[in-house]
Amino acid sequence: MLPRPNAQMARIYKNTDIGLFPNRCEGGTNLVLMEYMACGKPVIASFSSGHKDILTQNNSIPIRRMKPMDIPMGDSTHSIWDDPDLEETITHLELAYQNRGSLLPIGRQAGEDLSKLTWKKMGEKFYTLLTS
Repeated sequence: MLPRPNAQMARIYKNTDIGLFPNRCEGGTNLVLMEYMACGKPVIASFSSGHKDILTQNNSIPIRRMKPMDIPMGDSTHSIWDDPDLEETITHLELAYQNRGSLLPIGRQAGEDLSKLTWKKMGEKFYTLLTS
């Protein structure tokens, strides 16, 4: 699939049943994950890095089993990422496919939770963290 303009993303999301985000490392909170969930769509996502800011047991299907993945730089390890377990990911996908009705409440909760993450509210939380 080729890249699509942002204006088309809501329509694309609407025509999907579930989002899959087995990311190993996020340099912050995953904006596409947040957009997808804000559309009231359920996700299967790695419970790691920036995803932890968003995912709960009620608004997502988290991939919790991780293996450390060394990222080399020269002769040493530059960083260690969380590599989501492939078997757990496949299990979640199969369960989602076989139980599509159970995805509706997860998607609803995702949309509700993400509607509360406004720029204003997040800015206030960040300011509180900085000043405490």
